[in-house]
Amino acid sequence: MKTIKRIIGSGFLALLLILALSPQTKAQGDYISDQDFYDNLQPYGTWVSDPQYGNVWIPDVDGDFRPYATRGHWVVTDYGNTWVSDYPWGWATFHYGRWRYDDYYGWEWIPGHEWAPAWVSWRHGGGYYGWAPLLPGITIAISIGGGYRVPDNYWVCAPQAYINRPNIYNYYVPPSRSVTIIRNTTIINNTYVQNNVTYVTGPRPQEIRQYTRQNVTVYNITNSNRPGNVTINNKTVNIYRPAVNKAPNARPARVVDANAYKQQHPNQPIAYQAKGGAPTFNRTNATRLASAAKAPTPDNKIVRVNPVNNRPNNTKPNNQPAQPAARPGQPNTAVRQPQPGNPAQQQKDARAQQQQQRMQQLKTPQPQQQQKAVQQQEQQVQQKATQQRQQQQATQQQVQQKAAQQQTQQRQQQQATQQQVQQKAAQQQAQQRQQQQATQQQVQQKAAQQQTQQRQQQQATQQQVQQKAAQQQTQQRQQQQATQQQVQQKAAQQQAQQRQQQQAAQQQAQQRAAQQQAQQRQQQAAQQQAQQRAAQQQAQQRQQQQQAQQKAAQQQAQQRQQQQAAQQRAAQQKQQQERQKPQPQNQPR
Repeated sequence: MKTIKRIIGSGFLALLLILALSPQTKAQGDYISDQDFYDNLQPYGTWVSDPQYGNVWIPDVDGDFRPYATRGHWVVTDYGNTWVSDYPWGWATFHYGRWRYDDYYGWEWIPGHEWAPAWVSWRHGGGYYGWAPLLPGITIAISIGGGYRVPDNYWVCAPQAYINRPNIYNYYVPPSRSVTIIRNTTIINNTYVQNNVTYVTGPRPQEIRQYTRQNVTVYNITNSNRPGNVTINNKTVNIYRPAVNKAPNARPARVVDANAYKQQHPNQPIAYQAKGGAPTFNRTNATRLASAAKAPTPDNKIVRVNPVNNRPNNTKPNNQPAQPAARPGQPNTAVRQPQPGNPAQQQKDARAQQQQQRMQQLKTPQPQQQQKAVQQQEQQVQQKATQQRQQQQATQQQVQQKAAQQQTQQRQQQQATQQQVQQKAAQQQAQQRQQQQATQQQVQQKAAQQQTQQRQQQQATQQQVQQKAAQQQTQQRQQQQATQQQVQQKAAQQQAQQRQQQQAAQQQAQQRAAQQQAQQRQQQAAQQQAQQRAAQQQAQQRQQQQQAQQKAAQQQAQQRQQQQAAQQRAAQQKQQQERQKPQPQNQPR
């Protein structure tokens, strides 16, 4: 049985050692708390206490930052389209919680406790994909149900052919066009369910393959053992994605009061959005906010510092191996302190030892002559021992009776003492209550007095501020009026100079115009003379043409006459020739 116990104990101890030495993998099944978000993100941004959403985080990034758009890209995994961020804090802010754009603080992240490949809404149409961060409080059922309307300036659009490019940011559509594109798209309501958890997947691999005309790699997700950058090795995405426990008492090391900072810097918002542009950051004002939060001696009116020793411990499970218990059958080496003995018992033990010594002496070989004496001595010893036992029993009874009496007295004394203690405690509690009530009354009176003084001081301060503001406004008005008068005088002088210059210019222009008109008249006279000369030349040419025509007509008439005369001559010659021909004689029949 002891051997079995030892084997079981050794096996249990070996199991504990194996568990202690095995690597701890932070994944679904391991746990962190809200405090881990606060601690891990503190170096990369500023925590702000928002009156509506609680502690929100504003990242230290460039002015053109947009969630799910800047420094990252999409890959297809078993869970759907997964955002792979290049930021070391992207494991938290793009897979837990939600993003929203505040009119003063810009993009801010609200922590959450559920992991997802990306908390976005998807749309497609017209050759484009569009995605936008989900607002706080919007569930997956609401986001894919069709009734949820994403703010127009949240959308990011890119051509469908480039959706899985690592440099997809080079293909983003300008924000002014994204609004028009989104209004001509339809929602993508594809989901993936694992262990009764639903994830929004976005476009399916078959659809992406159709538009990109390339094979789509579907990556496996493995769990990284520490927070940091998301890495891709071969067909695996390594990402830190622990389960998150709610920690009501968790809080950042430093947190800025949103209302107090806004009141102190009303004209220095972190949010910046140009007309028709994307919602971004004002880098200068964001740096001012971060400097105020991280100052060595921050302003306690706007920054609350939570020391580490006053913050709750992390709610991670204890992964340290338990201390091994003693094995069964192992001797207990603990040293016990000697307990004081009973005097009667000590005497009894001493007598028993003496009797044993005597018995040993009696058992040693004796001569025959002494045996009788020894026997007599033994009988006497036994008689004495019997008498001693009787005396001891009587003594024990007396001791027990005394002990019982003492216990009874002790109980009575204890009861009396307890009653006295209870009475004293009741009296002390009553006194403490009275003191607490008096102290509370004093504290309340002091608090009321302090509040009254603070109100009076605030009123006096407000009056002083208002008076200073009124004086400043009066001075500003006077300065503005003087400046306006100077500006008006300068403007009047400039207008007078401009009028003089305009009049001189007009006179010069009129003189130039008169000169130009005289030149034009001279040119017109020259043109008239040229026209007259041309008319004369045309008349002469007509006369010459008429004369030439008359000569030609005369020549033609002469030619006709000559032709007619020639024809007449020819006719006469023919007649003469015919006359000259001999007449044929009559032949006999």
